Amino acid sequence: MCEFCEKHGHGNRWYLNPDNYSDEMMADRDRQKLVEEICGYGIDYYINFSSKVTGLAGWPALGTAIKAAIKRLAPKQHGGQIVSLEDSLEIISIANNFVLLPCACKRLVVNKEELCCLNFGPIRDMQRSLLPDGPMEEITLAEAREYLVGKDAEGRIHQVLYAKAPMPVCICNCDLQWCTSFKQRFPHNIPEAVFKGHEVIVVSEELCDGCGGDAPCVERCGFGALAYDEETGKVMVDHALCFGCGLCRVACARDAIALLSRSLVPVASGNW
Repeated sequence: MCEFCEKHGHGNRWYLNPDNYSDEMMADRDRQKLVEEICGYGIDYYINFSSKVTGLAGWPALGTAIKAAIKRLAPKQHGGQIVSLEDSLEIISIANNFVLLPCACKRLVVNKEELCCLNFGPIRDMQRSLLPDGPMEEITLAEAREYLVGKDAEGRIHQVLYAKAPMPVCICNCDLQWCTSFKQRFPHNIPEAVFKGHEVIVVSEELCDGCGGDAPCVERCGFGALAYDEETGKVMVDHALCFGCGLCRVACARDAIALLSRSLVPVASGNW
């Protein structure tokens, strides 16, 4: 169980605890100010935050101190954790007020706009108030489910984001090539920028045939956790590298890949 779950999960994963979606969460003035910054400043918030964190963490002389400060301050900021499609769907069954907003990461990195951040809770009304002319698409719960399933099939990574832990406010459906969370975690090794998911993948020895050495699941994995083993003719998993996104499952035509709790795999247990 991750540190957020221990503190805020009440026996469950922190983002599946209904208490963390309650209106009372916004009574916290610091959280309210943070959400106002995210909504009111739009892309500028992410430019400022990402530049400061990534820039300072890259200084050899200050790296250790900066990383320690990030670890201490991260729960009070805007961060997240990888979630599977199953957990994503369970999250939206608890949340409400669904809207699609532009991906600030994609805008920041490649200067292109895409409505791929599925926001909920207080974000909708605050966005309307602070950026009334900004792009936003309101959708239903059924449409949100369909959207998540579609993005999963495309190979988009689902990340649940909090606005001051433990209040979930968004499921980001991003791509590693422009995700600023991963640009902070790699190459600066800042786990608090984005935590690994609660599962890792397992490959069935009976069902996997390695696809003749051209396994699409290996190509789908953006973390280097999968590799084709020429000796066995099957795909092997490095659980120390797996983030538990589960996207490789969609690429497997033989249904040979499944998710397993991280806690059950020694090399992955506690590795967030």
